Amino acid sequence: MKFIGLDAHSKTCFFVVMNKRGRVLAKKRVKTNESDILSFVRAVKGHKKLAYEEGVLSQWLYILLKDEVDELVVCQPSEHAGPKTDEIDAGEIADLLRVGRLKTVFHADSELMNLRTLTSGYGDLIQVLNQEKNRLSALFRQVAIPVKGSKLYNTPDMAWQLPTDTQQYVACTLFEQIDLLEEQRRGYLERFESNAKRFKEIKRLMSIPGIGPIRANQIVAIMVTPFRFPDKYHFFSYAKLTRHGRESDGKQYGKKPANGRPVLKEVFKMAVFGAMKSDTAFKRKYDQMRRAGADDRMARNAVAKKIAATVLAVWKTGKKYNDKHEEVTRRRNQKSHSET
Repeated sequence: MKFIGLDAHSKTCFFVVMNKRGRVLAKKRVKTNESDILSFVRAVKGHKKLAYEEGVLSQWLYILLKDEVDELVVCQPSEHAGPKTDEIDAGEIADLLRVGRLKTVFHADSELMNLRTLTSGYGDLIQVLNQEKNRLSALFRQVAIPVKGSKLYNTPDMAWQLPTDTQQYVACTLFEQIDLLEEQRRGYLERFESNAKRFKEIKRLMSIPGIGPIRANQIVAIMVTPFRFPDKYHFFSYAKLTRHGRESDGKQYGKKPANGRPVLKEVFKMAVFGAMKSDTAFKRKYDQMRRAGADDRMARNAVAKKIAATVLAVWKTGKKYNDKHEEVTRRRNQKSHSET
């Protein structure tokens, strides 16, 4: 078996090939293009495993190389102590691959992976849009003109209330930028809604209270398949909805969140508010916990986990959400606990 470490960059890629004893058999820098990369990998004869770190080229490399090696591993980036060069990085990746010490990152040859570009672009757009809105709001606050809610952003004529020509000009440019960004946001929403008709996974998840087209697209883009997770507890960890205990020398010293996707945590935390707007199993769980003495934060966290577990179950079973089924399950669990 040959172990190939790849340090990939936009212009060049560096390869290091090791045998099972850790001896370097080959190393080479090639241009980052399809023909040069495939030429090197195919020149390595016999059974081979290849690994590289997660980055902007990860999915492109995955599609390019998945059928060229016996095993392809995309791993989490790691920090290196001491000197750092492309050759050192590639060699360390090859060595860690050889001893099975790499922490993998999920990739797949799936159309759903393309949704990641869409949801990432939407997230960037919303971030810029909020920044522009905050700048506009601050422009009015600094001259003591009160602004309330979102009405300001839909009222360009308010720019003329500012006392100076300079302030009025800046406000007008901000209104124009916000208007353009809002138009682009509506374009994203149209694509999200179109995806709900195109992908059955998104449509099913939208049957869950609190999960609309945006959140459903985000969940499917990140998860791609629910069968990556053997149970809901692994999924809670990936969604950063739980924390793991830290122990050393038999002593507990706090808890630490798992490595996961912060976007999923935000999706499920925000979905709680939508899920509790009507009489649903999620609202009943929240009310039950509050009556039992749990504070608001604890109850909302529990509901977020319940929504995440429901997403996993709905996707795995291929059946739409049924609130009555959730209530029956809850009562069955309560009866089981009371009997024990």
